[in-house]
Amino acid sequence: MTLFSRISMMLLCTVFMLAMAEAQSAKKETAENDKHENLGQRIGSIVEDVIDRLEREFSGRSEQPPLKKNVFKQVQSQEPSGDIVTSVAEDSNLTYQGNTVIQKGDTVNTNLVVKGGDLTVYGRINGDVLVVGGDIYIRDGAYIGGNIKVINGEVNKDDDAVVVGYIDRGSSKKGKTYREEEKNFRRSSTKLNANWVNETTNLDNFIFRYNRVEGLFLGAGSEKRYYWDDQRSYSLYGSVGYGFKSRHWRGNLGLSRQFAFDDGQLFEIEVEGHSLTDTKDDWLIGVHENTAAAILIHEDYRDYFRRDGFGVNVGYATQRDYLTGQVKAGYLSDEYWSMENQTEWSIFGGNKRFRPNPAIDNGRMRSIVSSAGLSTVTTTIYGPEGWSMLATAEVADKDFGGDFAFNRYVVDIRRYQPLGRYDNVNIRFRVGTSEGDLPFQKTYEIGGLGTLQGYPFKGEMGNRMLLMNAELIVNGDFLGDLSFWPSWLMRGFNLLVLTDAGIVRNVDANALWTSGFSDMKVSDFRHDVGAGIASRNGSFRLALVWRTDRRDTAHFIFRFSRPF
Repeated sequence: MTLFSRISMMLLCTVFMLAMAEAQSAKKETAENDKHENLGQRIGSIVEDVIDRLEREFSGRSEQPPLKKNVFKQVQSQEPSGDIVTSVAEDSNLTYQGNTVIQKGDTVNTNLVVKGGDLTVYGRINGDVLVVGGDIYIRDGAYIGGNIKVINGEVNKDDDAVVVGYIDRGSSKKGKTYREEEKNFRRSSTKLNANWVNETTNLDNFIFRYNRVEGLFLGAGSEKRYYWDDQRSYSLYGSVGYGFKSRHWRGNLGLSRQFAFDDGQLFEIEVEGHSLTDTKDDWLIGVHENTAAAILIHEDYRDYFRRDGFGVNVGYATQRDYLTGQVKAGYLSDEYWSMENQTEWSIFGGNKRFRPNPAIDNGRMRSIVSSAGLSTVTTTIYGPEGWSMLATAEVADKDFGGDFAFNRYVVDIRRYQPLGRYDNVNIRFRVGTSEGDLPFQKTYEIGGLGTLQGYPFKGEMGNRMLLMNAELIVNGDFLGDLSFWPSWLMRGFNLLVLTDAGIVRNVDANALWTSGFSDMKVSDFRHDVGAGIASRNGSFRLALVWRTDRRDTAHFIFRFSRPF
């Protein structure tokens, strides 16, 4: 496909999205929207004020006793299916954020709180249930042994579901019109619940980071909001902060004009300007985890460059039930500069020194960037479950007025799959390819943290990449079936088995983006295996990882965020 054809297709998509956005905006009824907007704001302002009090009541820590409370005293009860369930202490609580599913065969032996999402129950809950800002769906065969309270949501119970306690509908939404106009608390939270959300839009109110090119960086930010309920038409976001070693201010400011319509969908037109200390390594490690590593163990796992410029894009996003999707296309105009190390301070690490921050290819880059993402990931009591898929394409050309000419394509596919009561499997496939001369800041690197964990960090670089990461997490409670095994030894811990495989290679810049893969052999891939312990959702982990191509010292892995 020629450059002209690619640009034409992107422009046609842009015109189509703009036309759809204008058509949807013409349907709005101003007076009715203003009425429900005020009502939604009033509800949203009081919900968070009562959450903590209600949680204390559910846990039995309030000065006023709850209306009813199940008391669990480490006794065993017989489930209808014949499984033995051991109850837990009366002051225990499980709290989840976002859509949550209790699968058939799952048992929760405590009170359950779900914030900002729907709760779907197929299994058994031996306690009270509180849902704030979402609906509860109690399916046939489900069992809830306590009371149910819903705030800003609905209770949907199938005929063959069992609820022993009372159902408090006093704070539920009333009527179909109210439900359609107000949506639910999850949508009014104005977030896009997907793992591909960019750090330049998913901002903390207080920005704190530490790295080797800026030193301590302090600032303030405001995240981008998605007004699914058409509460507002404009979303303004941005950040500003100062690096005390680089002695430079950095920040960004963006404005999105949004056209929301029914069922959690919106079109947007966005413009954004920025002067950033940027990185291509945000998919390897998050900013907070990297800050902790830099401060505590004298390791900075990101490489940095300065990027100044602006962007304009149009997009479509949807968020409903368990589906989140986003499609974007836009134009970027940026100036790139290399950055150098500015500090060596760290609390621990002895005589270690930070890696030199690599120089990039400085210059002006003008490019068209598009992306498409789809996520069905939900939270369960056994960790995340669902698919996450993201494809991105960037086309840069000197005809746009820049110094670079290349095409770059990345596809990232992830599957999170609980296998049952005791185990779950998580897998990621990531593919990268290109055409033309990739500047250094756009090349692919593997090795070490987040990629091939048994190999040296960023040990290989090229313009083609294939990467696979897989892990099995097994609940340590299954060891309790051994009568001689101390039950306390694995309580709260899970066994982790992981493996990685990947390859990076260089192909002639004039080759098509599809070339360079067909002649790959299994023996060309780097491979490692590892074992350790982890939390059930995999966010916390300690492990040892060995490369398999030769004898070598194991690499120690400690993380407090999911690697993918």
